[in-house]
Amino acid sequence: MDPSESFMTPVLARMFPSIRSAGDLLRACGPAIVLVLVFAAVIWIAPGILKWRAINALLFDAAPLLILVIGSTLPVLLGCIDLSAAAMASFSAVVVALLVPEFGSAAVPLVLVGAAGIGAAQGWLIGRLQIPSFVMTLGTLGLFSGLALYLSDASTVALGPGIAPLDFLGGRTHGVPNAFLVAVGVWIFLSLLLRSTRLGRDIYAFGASELAAYMSGVRRDLIRSCAFAISSLCAALGGMMLLSQTLYSAPTMASNLLLPALVGVVAGGTAISGGVGGLSASLIGGLTAVMVRVGATIAGLPGAAQDVAFGIIILVAVAVTTDRTKIGIVK
Repeated sequence: MDPSESFMTPVLARMFPSIRSAGDLLRACGPAIVLVLVFAAVIWIAPGILKWRAINALLFDAAPLLILVIGSTLPVLLGCIDLSAAAMASFSAVVVALLVPEFGSAAVPLVLVGAAGIGAAQGWLIGRLQIPSFVMTLGTLGLFSGLALYLSDASTVALGPGIAPLDFLGGRTHGVPNAFLVAVGVWIFLSLLLRSTRLGRDIYAFGASELAAYMSGVRRDLIRSCAFAISSLCAALGGMMLLSQTLYSAPTMASNLLLPALVGVVAGGTAISGGVGGLSASLIGGLTAVMVRVGATIAGLPGAAQDVAFGIIILVAVAVTTDRTKIGIVK
């Protein structure tokens, strides 16, 4: 028996029934502690970040990453992964820029619906063809990236004002960026969906044990398709947020968000093996990823150094959160 369990069980189990050991305590409180420490470090480096103008700019810049983190959480809760989210964001931005001259503001909802359909198809194919999600989404990552380069002729496509959804995302309400408010709204909606609907319960059951969920009547293909549809929809919405910030599309405009988005999911405590975690945990992890990026930029670290930091965070987070009881052999 782990010595920590003999101490943790009588003291904390009565206060927090889900916490039975020091490991459980680390998983529950660790992400929030890390966020506080990272935030404190950034404040120490740049005290001016506490000014409202700096916070406002930070929220505006953080919204695309947060929405990618929120969407990417659902496949991870299944024990899957969506590596194509950042590429979908770039691809969606390029397609909107190309469709605006023909469809105007309607181009944005058309692309969002199309992205959700593509995500649903990915989830369905993963189950039907028995292709690991890692392989499937790695392939679609290359597909979306290549199509974005081809359709845009590997160049930027400028947009002007007058596109209502983009103007809204680029605006502010009572001084708060609308893009950030949309990200919070999506987080609230999906949190309620996971907590209060059968779809949410089935997602957790699927992640805990796919075979047991199947024997209990869970429609695996439908659940997987829904999770990947939401992930792709959020990715496309992140692309719209980036587009509203720059007013031009580029085929690689979101490519640097893949690692931070994955960090946001796993650093918050959502287990890569599925069934453990949630959107609140991912929001904490997403804010941590945002603060790491901000701190690295303020400190003058190059992008390569940021990637090293994110890579280390992913390795540590996966090692801490993986449920090894569900894994017979590691390959």
